[in-house]
Amino acid sequence: PEGTTFWWRAKDGSAVLACNIPDYSSDGDHVLRVIEERPKYPHLNPGQTVLLGFYGVGNHGGGPTKRAIAAIQKARRSKRLPKVEFSTMAAYFDAFIEAAGKDAVPTIDRDLQHHARGCYSVQSEVKRLNRHAEHALMSAERFAAVEWLVHDRPVPQGRLEEAWEFVLYNQFHDILAGTSIETSYEDTRDQLGAARATAAGIENESVQALAGDIDTMAAGNTIVVVNPLPWATKQTVKAGDIVGRALGRPLHIADHAGKTVASQAVPGERIGHTDYVFTAEVPALGYRCYHARSGARRVKPARMLKADRHSIENAWWRIEFDPYTGEMCRLFDKKAKVETLKKGNVLACMVDQSDTWSHGYDEWRVEAGRFGEARLELLELGDVRGTVHIVQRFRASTAEQFVTLHRDVDTIDCVFRINWQERYTMLKLGYETYVADGTATYDTAYGYEVRNTEGFEEPGQRWLDLTGVADGKPYGFAVLNDSKYGFDVRDGVMRVTMLRSPAYAHHDRGRYNASEPWPIMDQGWHTVRIRLVPHAGAWQGAGLARRAWELNEPPLVHIESAHPGRLPARQSFLDCSAKNVLLSVLKKSEDGDAIIVRGYETEGRAAKAAIRLPYAKRAAQTAFAPHEIKTLRIDRKSGKAVEVDLLEEPLK
Repeated sequence: PEGTTFWWRAKDGSAVLACNIPDYSSDGDHVLRVIEERPKYPHLNPGQTVLLGFYGVGNHGGGPTKRAIAAIQKARRSKRLPKVEFSTMAAYFDAFIEAAGKDAVPTIDRDLQHHARGCYSVQSEVKRLNRHAEHALMSAERFAAVEWLVHDRPVPQGRLEEAWEFVLYNQFHDILAGTSIETSYEDTRDQLGAARATAAGIENESVQALAGDIDTMAAGNTIVVVNPLPWATKQTVKAGDIVGRALGRPLHIADHAGKTVASQAVPGERIGHTDYVFTAEVPALGYRCYHARSGARRVKPARMLKADRHSIENAWWRIEFDPYTGEMCRLFDKKAKVETLKKGNVLACMVDQSDTWSHGYDEWRVEAGRFGEARLELLELGDVRGTVHIVQRFRASTAEQFVTLHRDVDTIDCVFRINWQERYTMLKLGYETYVADGTATYDTAYGYEVRNTEGFEEPGQRWLDLTGVADGKPYGFAVLNDSKYGFDVRDGVMRVTMLRSPAYAHHDRGRYNASEPWPIMDQGWHTVRIRLVPHAGAWQGAGLARRAWELNEPPLVHIESAHPGRLPARQSFLDCSAKNVLLSVLKKSEDGDAIIVRGYETEGRAAKAAIRLPYAKRAAQTAFAPHEIKTLRIDRKSGKAVEVDLLEEPLK
């Protein structure tokens, strides 16, 4: 209704002229029909006389065809049809403004949803691979830039570029949407896997080179904990079985200054193997050395942690589980003294007869049933963390939950391993909160969006928040994820769409016999990581953007041999003083002689920020307007910083 041509305005006030095209696939005689009917299109702007039309096999990669070009040439000779020109987008916009005037162009200041809602969640494997590949490549690019700064090691630009092209190619609207045929996902799996493997290789090469130049002569086996994010983090990390092989058991872990830190033996990935977890505090985009040493040396806990198979509690939270369903039946915020959840980790199976896209569907409300018949056990409890393991069933499907609280960090971690065997069914993960009169806010690319609380399926990325009032206090609840994109909120209930199982590539109004052996989506095992963040006050003070990136880019653990080196036992390479600014990119400039840093303001409030490269002894003072994305080019030699655009060209 706003017209086909409009200004799209972002939250920071910047705008771009855009056009919503009526069609994108016209060939042969159909081109002639489009030309004839276009002036009758019902959503043209008032007074519009310059119209836009795309031609060729645009939906299938074919582009212009000889038949389409011949049809356009025929139309150019016709006196009956509108005047037709081969043209460009820029020429169209110029002619449109000249003919209609700027006042004829409306402004839209929201995101452009929806075409269909099922594509946010279907084909969960491609969603997971896409998220993991994006973050792996950003992390790899940062460490490649660090290695260039520290050791003048060439950045593997060609490998990075090819990997990014794989990721971007598979964000095509039928691949990432999950609506392609089954065999296409064999190629997708290979390409996104290759991108992720390339990123892991580049990152490993960089970390190996850095670790090889650290002085690791301290006693014991050195564990280099590497933080890929440009802010300091405190998180529980895991060192593999190899760290203790030569030392024997028991062992203890000390930090770079020789102070013993709490550690805990946990089951490894292989039968009979033991891993070790401890809480690491690591500087921004940097590393810190820890050392595994022989002999038991326990640290007296500063905070409480207790658990049994029906509850788990630390200094921040108390969680209780229903012994029959396995769901959370209580989550109490001990600091704010607020009851946050009536129910949590609810796995509800929804009737879903829609096609792969779910054309015409706004929400899913009819439950086929819930996972239950629970078996609960206390899996682990020690100086670092406690975990309750819950096994639930629904029909032929099984779900395993691992709910973890930590002694020294306030994260609530939930890992779901689901063996999904349902057909024409959607799986929702639900949280029935005590939050009333709430506003739903969704993470989006380089920003956030406030969306409806009417239960409609909505897109988001790493986090979803509901903030309102609980126990008479301003309060909110956030759900963070590592691989999901579809959510809904209604009546204080927040839901994450975990899985969908329609037939592959089933388009609306197509009918088939469900008893025939059509391949069904999302069958088999899936792993999803969820982090819960209850918070007093507005979401803007809860650090959700950074917390969500911490879930998606956790610290790396590298075991290093003993050797001298010129690098210290603790080092940072990039940080930012403003907590509401998230730096996502550190890279070598395309022209090869400068450092590129890119970040964005996350909470809708202005910030003054000092961006520092401590090892390179470089710093830049800058300011971010609310919602602004900013790119800085820092000269490697002089340290001079200038703001550039996304093409790394100076702003005009």
